[in-house]
Amino acid sequence: MTNLRLIKELGRYPAFTVKQVAGISGKGMDYTYLMVYRLKKSGLIHEIEKGKYTTESDPFKMASWIVWPSYISCWAALNFYGLTEQQPFTIHVVTTVKRKVKILSFGGARIEFLTFKRERFLGFVRRRYGDSYLFIAEKEKALVDAVAANKMSVEEAAEIVSRNRRKLSVRKVFHYGVLVKGLNKKLRVLLNDKKG
Repeated sequence: MTNLRLIKELGRYPAFTVKQVAGISGKGMDYTYLMVYRLKKSGLIHEIEKGKYTTESDPFKMASWIVWPSYISCWAALNFYGLTEQQPFTIHVVTTVKRKVKILSFGGARIEFLTFKRERFLGFVRRRYGDSYLFIAEKEKALVDAVAANKMSVEEAAEIVSRNRRKLSVRKVFHYGVLVKGLNKKLRVLLNDKKG
């Protein structure tokens, strides 16, 4: 298999391991490690973290594929939906997997992993992004996740809800808000204040 054909095959996976490269190429592991090293050195693939690679240069495109299961949330998701103009410096990725490495740097972005309990791992969808897919929080869940993970204040959340009432379901915000102690009560007070 030529490098060009291999890269084309690997391009179907937003993130892949050396073992997957071996499976696609049909080569033994020793040779595959050498091949991956050469592909990386030539700039045809990029290392995300030890043992994990991508052909992508867009960190947003492959962030939800680094660990499974996971989804993009918080400010990055809200920006994706056009609910904030604030350009996030960090792509927050919610997962149920405990990781030793909680923060990665890739493609000029900071990717931070937030570990949630299984009962809070919900409210996300598979969305088309470019020529592939990613997993991302629903708008309302991204807002609640950001508050739950202390990446946003309740005041900031109320401001986003207040400015985007046609784009957001307040009912859904409160539905997911049950997962964060005291959030719904504080949000109601702040949203009532913004009406006056």
